[in-house]
Amino acid sequence: MVSKGRLAGFIDAIIAVVMTIMLLEFELPKTGGIIEFLRDNLVYLIAYLLSFIYVTTSWFNQQYMLQQAENISRRIYHSCMLWVLSLSMLPVLSAWAGRTIDFFHDFGLHSPKAPALLFIMMIYLWGFAYTYMTKCFIEDNPKEKAELIAQMEVYHYLRHPFWKIGMIVSFILTFIYLPFVFIYTAGEMIFATVRSQNKKAQRFKLSFFILLTNSQLF
Repeated sequence: MVSKGRLAGFIDAIIAVVMTIMLLEFELPKTGGIIEFLRDNLVYLIAYLLSFIYVTTSWFNQQYMLQQAENISRRIYHSCMLWVLSLSMLPVLSAWAGRTIDFFHDFGLHSPKAPALLFIMMIYLWGFAYTYMTKCFIEDNPKEKAELIAQMEVYHYLRHPFWKIGMIVSFILTFIYLPFVFIYTAGEMIFATVRSQNKKAQRFKLSFFILLTNSQLF
């Protein structure tokens, strides 16, 4: 079966392509005005930032699982591809939602519903794919490694009844008020960050983001 190194490299390449495509979806203004740029890209900028956090956070956690894993079974490989599939939909759905939800006209109340609803459904698909992938890593690896993976706070959050109830409520609210998709997405990420059940993984994650921030400063 595929090695950890080749699987990690393959996933890294796909993540890089996804993030590059999302960045290229911005419309450059014909002038140097910031107001014009925000008028054309404000909603997509929000969608882009939320999607960027989703991609980088889930990539970090997936790398943590790969680091802990000793075995890469066929089932783990297939679950990783399902997770990658959910992430690969981000560029199209983020751009579609960002281009069709118009905050400047009736606060987006009369915008097309399909882009926002598909965007939030993609988030649900990501959650199910991530949960299944984590479960495969846990079941197909030795007990001591499986316990470390099982302690990840994101895994606990996605298995919590609160998330499943939130899916139904958020879909209904998004159908009524389309910009709620961004409110739900931001709130979900905040909740997942605060609700931690693995202090060791939390310190590891904090160190990663400190390193990432410092690298961006220079």
